[in-house]
Amino acid sequence: MVAFALGSAWVIFPSLVYPGLIGSHAVLYTNAALAMVQGSDPWTVGPPIFAGPPTMPLTFLPFVGAPDLIVRASWIAIDIVIAVWAIRRLRLPAYWLAFPPLVQSIVLGHPEVLLFGLLVGPPLLSGLAILVKPYAVFPLLAERRWQALALGVAAVLVTIPLLPWPKFFVEFPEIVVTIVRQNNGDAAGDPIAIVIGVVALLSLGLRRALWLSVPVLWPFAQPNYKVMTVPALTPMVALAWAIPIPGFTEAGVVVLAALVMVGRFRALPAWLERGIAEWPGAPTALERRVSVGLPFSPAAQVGAS
Repeated sequence: MVAFALGSAWVIFPSLVYPGLIGSHAVLYTNAALAMVQGSDPWTVGPPIFAGPPTMPLTFLPFVGAPDLIVRASWIAIDIVIAVWAIRRLRLPAYWLAFPPLVQSIVLGHPEVLLFGLLVGPPLLSGLAILVKPYAVFPLLAERRWQALALGVAAVLVTIPLLPWPKFFVEFPEIVVTIVRQNNGDAAGDPIAIVIGVVALLSLGLRRALWLSVPVLWPFAQPNYKVMTVPALTPMVALAWAIPIPGFTEAGVVVLAALVMVGRFRALPAWLERGIAEWPGAPTALERRVSVGLPFSPAAQVGAS
């Protein structure tokens, strides 16, 4: 809880110094949606420059034409409501609302919180998370939500004649350059870090690897990418991911993998076993997973695919 509070204070501080950051991503996505409506190029909107597929601004269409202040306030409020609902649905302690990546996403009015809500909502509708961020496919694969995946793919296909997909693919090399310039992930461009991350993730089993892979391996990942992983986090990884220091994202997974490996050969102290399995005082893993329609994998089988 202390780490969450300190990490959240750290990510909020820039917004206190530069108030224009508050809700700024909501404005960016709304302006990208406006550009698509007007037939202009959404990948020149910014700064920061919009650099996602054309489905990402769809949920901001209702706010096109609204004053920036309304857009900022509305999306911060929407994110807060979704975050509270999702944390309650997962039956996690209320202090999870102070998880720094979640706090940062709320302050920015970022759609990552919507992605989180979709993934912990009704299993079928979770497929729509692909429209918000394409990497939502990994948790869906982890949970083998084939119907949800089919729904998400169908929804994307429906947008092909409606959204500027041809322009997106034509400009894709420039969009990648924009992403590289604006972002900096833990393993970005470092082959050794990527290999270490892949080995650590796979040692945890395919299911957990898929859940945790995006913040660790996605090119130029940002802290808010960790929000969608909350249903699969352990206290140890959450602690590492609450600390906004470069390298801690991968380090948290590597340490978890090492402890899981050691635990297969010898008993770990009870507090440490609990730290890599579930939160103290939280409902059991079974109760949490049943509450969101996820399959249950006993703590004793951590690492099983």
